[in-house]
Amino acid sequence: MKRNKMFLITGGLLLACLILFYFSLTNGAVNISRATIYNALFQFDPQDQTQQIIRNLRLPRVLAAFLIGAAFAVSGALMQAITKNPLADSGLLGINSGASLGLAISFAFFPTQENSSIVFSFLGAAGAAGIIFLLTRFSRARISPVRLVLSGVAISSLFTALSQSLSLVFDLQQDLAFWFVGGVAAITWDRFFNLLPFFIVAIMGSIFLAAQLNVLTLGDETAIGLGKNPTFIRGISLFFVVLLAGTAVTMVGPISFIGLMIPHLARYFSESYRKIVPLSLLLGGFLVMLADFCSRMINPPFETPLGLLISAIGVPFLLYKVRRTT
Repeated sequence: MKRNKMFLITGGLLLACLILFYFSLTNGAVNISRATIYNALFQFDPQDQTQQIIRNLRLPRVLAAFLIGAAFAVSGALMQAITKNPLADSGLLGINSGASLGLAISFAFFPTQENSSIVFSFLGAAGAAGIIFLLTRFSRARISPVRLVLSGVAISSLFTALSQSLSLVFDLQQDLAFWFVGGVAAITWDRFFNLLPFFIVAIMGSIFLAAQLNVLTLGDETAIGLGKNPTFIRGISLFFVVLLAGTAVTMVGPISFIGLMIPHLARYFSESYRKIVPLSLLLGGFLVMLADFCSRMINPPFETPLGLLISAIGVPFLLYKVRRTT
């Protein structure tokens, strides 16, 4: 019965994503017919400007929105598992800001190297993740959820200040403005395909690792008694968090709250990480696709910042969870 229920939930989420995918392609500053979409996908005419809009603007944008939401959501689920903290999120704990600092360093010192932004984004995310790992692993006393979030806010503020300093010194305001606001309007096929392999590796690894995350919830002593290595599980999980957060931030900017909200929503359906991780993937992808769709439809042809829409939902949710955990 439970298996049938999860099949229905997963099928319903997939259907919802496909319906939203269709409406995201047809609606915007210019409404486009189904026939034009079909031709753009299967009988592409490069001389047709409407098909160009679908093929080179909306399609990579919508696909990227799904991947970004999935990446942030799954990274949040992993962070909450390895820190045993219901408030954990790659944005709240400074990992997204670390990736943004890496981008700023790339733009400042390696502006002509196309792939340097990816490398430095991952390095920045890894630096922030390492700090969080040290805080949770070697603290004398167990860090409370609120204290960990406050530590993350401090780390995030430091990295953001360093990014802004580099922006002022090297005149990067225009280059970094898109990433700091957060948006998928400028996603190109080249950037999408450059980052897609990292996303696939991290998502597949997270799904295979999900069963091990359930062991962490039992405590380190129990995990060791079952023949598992909690430190190794946390380390490899943090590696996937870095890949996911670094990929997403490189695409869209340091958007927070997706990784906080989505895993909690997934827990309404199951407490097992074997189901939380794939459900977070679908729910996160759907949320960002929906937010991007709304960002285009609120005031066309102008766009409302994607990060603003996510924060409008995420901030009240964070305050609610803080109240519940204190």
